[in-house]
Amino acid sequence: MSFDDLMKLFFGAILIFSSLGVILSKKPVYSALYFLCTLLALSALYAELSAEFIAVMQILVYAGAILVIFMFVMVLFQDAHAKIIQTIGLSSQNLLLFAAFSFIFALLVFVKEVGLSSLPEGHPSADFGTVQSLGKLLYLDFFFPFEAILMLFLIASIGTVYIGKKES
Repeated sequence: MSFDDLMKLFFGAILIFSSLGVILSKKPVYSALYFLCTLLALSALYAELSAEFIAVMQILVYAGAILVIFMFVMVLFQDAHAKIIQTIGLSSQNLLLFAAFSFIFALLVFVKEVGLSSLPEGHPSADFGTVQSLGKLLYLDFFFPFEAILMLFLIASIGTVYIGKKES
């Protein structure tokens, strides 16, 4: 195993354990800190895969902006969290088993479809992960899906503002 492979395994393990910490921690501030660790490990994996632009955007957009919004919401709804802790969950064991089997089934389908044999061999091209190659892909090759996702975000933002104003 090369040093790059060891680093990918190391950051992958950090990514998995910090993702579990997000889900399993009892306090929302701890979940946010585990989420920060998850985002940083994912950014390190992007950097390890020679996608420096995506790695930097991961830190700036998600760790910088989205996590700040999460913390703001946690501070804003601090009393609501105390009431949520007092309620008892009503999930049945059958639904939890169904969710676990669905996850395992989806994982098996993913492994069957992607498989380890479909991974490319060798090193990526010299312009892989650069701003120019990413811009070319987004604005020339995948313009319609990119614009469709932007339209979806715009519609979700307008809907959020409408729902927020309606309840006030």
